[in-house]
Amino acid sequence: MRYRYLGNSGLQVSVISYGGAFIFDQEQLNKQIKKAYDLGINFFDAAEFYGETPGSYERLLGNALKALNVEREDYLVSTKIFFGSTFDDVYTPNKRGLSRKRLIEGTKKALERLQLDYVDIIFAHQYDPETPIEEICRGFDYLINKGYAFYWGTSNWPAEKIEQAIAICEKYLLVKPITEQPEYSMLYRERVEKEYANLFRDHKLGTTIWSPLAAGVLTGLYNHKEIPKDSRINHPLFGFMSGQHFAPEKAENTKRITLELEKLAKELNTNSTRLALSWALKNQDVTTAIVGSRKPEQLEDCVKAVELIDRITPEIEVKIEGILQNKPVFPFNFRWNKPGRSRREIN
Repeated sequence: MRYRYLGNSGLQVSVISYGGAFIFDQEQLNKQIKKAYDLGINFFDAAEFYGETPGSYERLLGNALKALNVEREDYLVSTKIFFGSTFDDVYTPNKRGLSRKRLIEGTKKALERLQLDYVDIIFAHQYDPETPIEEICRGFDYLINKGYAFYWGTSNWPAEKIEQAIAICEKYLLVKPITEQPEYSMLYRERVEKEYANLFRDHKLGTTIWSPLAAGVLTGLYNHKEIPKDSRINHPLFGFMSGQHFAPEKAENTKRITLELEKLAKELNTNSTRLALSWALKNQDVTTAIVGSRKPEQLEDCVKAVELIDRITPEIEVKIEGILQNKPVFPFNFRWNKPGRSRREIN
């Protein structure tokens, strides 16, 4: 396992982290957490509404970490606040969002479910346009000053709002966010590689990317069979990705990409899962990739991707780009009189 500093902080996280939000059985999760820890994974991600029912995954994770029976200093836990721990059909004010009230009450409830005194990282799971951004920043600063969390970050936020949050924190001497948790994979690149480029350059923002395997699409599992109805990509949390990759106008190209990646993986004496993960981790702006494997052998396979990172040479990158054909387009760099380049190319 390799470890990287999370953003502009002294916190070291394993480059593969674990988030088993789709495991609903306590014994199964206990085994996965133990396996992950034995493989060198030290970062476990959660959210207040993950699980078979909202809040249930935090309870399962809390029990699994107790069963792990290791020092609290030896692992990191994050959770995310925004959606609440209930999906009431009738709207109830203050049960969602990022108001100061919601942040404090939501965090306390999350800690109770996790059976922890604190989480290492607390995330704003979405941007909340209804709450003043200064209130959001002051709310997270309060959580950290009270010892409920050590660091805070954003998830799925627009770059301009992250910039605003950092500026407000600097102005009022509040604790700044150190990381963003965005979607990033071979099939979804624009935000991390283009939109956040200045954040990485100017603020050394960390990333804990989710769905690096595009909800299983990049594992190659669906290359030669139909997608099962109970697959992750058809789950309500990831249902939008089905249209993202398998809409009528996109399905043929997605199939072409995954089949060609499978062929390249065989040439490299590896498989599609490891190739997709190592490609994501090769990006200097990716701190850790969250995987949600449900079987020990799947988790072992994901961790083996770490061995492949250094084999993703510029020549292999060129081959992968030829397959993907989705590289973000950058403005012309007039200073150097050259086409703009992504940070992936500047290592």
